Amino acid sequence: MKNFFKDSLLIFFVLVVMFFISDLPSFSRTLKFVQLSDIHYSLVKEDNNYKLLSKSRPLLKDAISQINNKKNIDFVMITGDGIDKPNKDSLLALTAELNTLNYPWYYVLGNHDTTCDGFLKKDKFVEILKDTNPNYKFDSTYYTFKPKKGYRVIVLDGAKNKGISSHGVIPDEELNWLDEVLSKSKDDVVLIFIHFPVLPPYDSKNHDIINANDLKTVLSKYKMPIALFSGHYHAAKITKRGNIVHISSPALAYYPNSFRIIEIENRKKQAIFKFDFVETGLKDIQAKTKILTLGGARYYGKPEDRNTTIILDK
Repeated sequence: MKNFFKDSLLIFFVLVVMFFISDLPSFSRTLKFVQLSDIHYSLVKEDNNYKLLSKSRPLLKDAISQINNKKNIDFVMITGDGIDKPNKDSLLALTAELNTLNYPWYYVLGNHDTTCDGFLKKDKFVEILKDTNPNYKFDSTYYTFKPKKGYRVIVLDGAKNKGISSHGVIPDEELNWLDEVLSKSKDDVVLIFIHFPVLPPYDSKNHDIINANDLKTVLSKYKMPIALFSGHYHAAKITKRGNIVHISSPALAYYPNSFRIIEIENRKKQAIFKFDFVETGLKDIQAKTKILTLGGARYYGKPEDRNTTIILDK
């Protein structure tokens, strides 16, 4: 009888320990990545307007240097407008720079990246990415992958296929694909990357997603933790709405010349997001871009839009 009680007590103790351990972060369930947006990489040598595009190259080198000095980064995501003008030379120069990263990198299309009627159409853009980036193995501008168990990355293409526009739009075919992917990801922490924010950081009728409500309808069907990462507005803003956190990130090429490092702890009952705001080390360039930027405070955001922790319940 004594042995029975001892064995029962031991089993109970083991079960209690397992319960508490199951809700602690582990290396395999922690994901750490970089969001780098609106690089606007340009080959111009002289600046003749309010844009300091000639500084896009040293700014990117500085960002890459900072990222390479960080440990345990799982991947880097470029959330659109990597190049300022849609031409082959700029894209090849950009990919050559990005290939100096010590970590895998992926790409989201922005409105500056491709053209509707020139050489660098979407299919050609994808072809060049596949030729120059060994990690880009996708045949489409929207795609999905699992960086680790318990996580689902979804990349959306909101760049319009016709005309020149700063608006975003998600075609029905892509929305249906998103719905299907989400339906198979209910046990994951879902990370969606799109250049155009679903929840804009400020009002701008020329930059929003035309059919944003259609996208919101799809997302509203699902209750797992979802994070939406975007750029386009060049502003830092983080907003939690129910089971979704909207992260709008600043431009590297414009003030505040920054990027984000995000670390996620995937626990049993919660997903904990820790945001780290990293500014350029090239303070002389940052000072100039600040002078040239109207409403700099709007782009820099509040403290909680830069460095903060967000918890999403499962």
